[in-house]
Amino acid sequence: MPKKKKRNNTPLPILIIIYAVLLYATYTSLSTLALGLWGDTVMGTIDSYDSRLDNTNAGENRSRTVSKGYYFNVNGKEYKGYVIYFSDEAWPRLEEGETRSERILYLPFLPYINKPSLLADFDELGVPGILYHMFIPVGCTFLFLLVTGRLNRLKLKIKKRGKKPGQPKRDKNTDI
Repeated sequence: MPKKKKRNNTPLPILIIIYAVLLYATYTSLSTLALGLWGDTVMGTIDSYDSRLDNTNAGENRSRTVSKGYYFNVNGKEYKGYVIYFSDEAWPRLEEGETRSERILYLPFLPYINKPSLLADFDELGVPGILYHMFIPVGCTFLFLLVTGRLNRLKLKIKKRGKKPGQPKRDKNTDI
């Protein structure tokens, strides 16, 4: 009697959450790379800033959580953005009505994709940051294939292609 294969029945809401997180991580990394390659720079205005000390023993650029709200103008239209990231920067909080200026990178053909240049400029990111953003989409694709079970199917297809058909058996009584 053939054995039935057990199917991994992961609940649909869990799968949707996993897919959404993987898509968001891929989008964030690809948009950072696109901003570094094709982004234009404009001076923006930071209108909200907060820096929270999380861990005094953390590694470099990991001790604080920084959040910034900013806006900038392109072709007479105002665009807004908000970022949260880890850093060691500790500016004082902004008082009511106070603002600061900062360079903002945006895509000329889609200004809704934007970030402070500190987070997207290749000179600021350095080689490790660029490599990180290049490998995130690859890793997310691998995890997507793993979660959907397609990775196992790909392995089976590769194994089937790798097998060569057996040689025909020769008859012992014939001399060739």
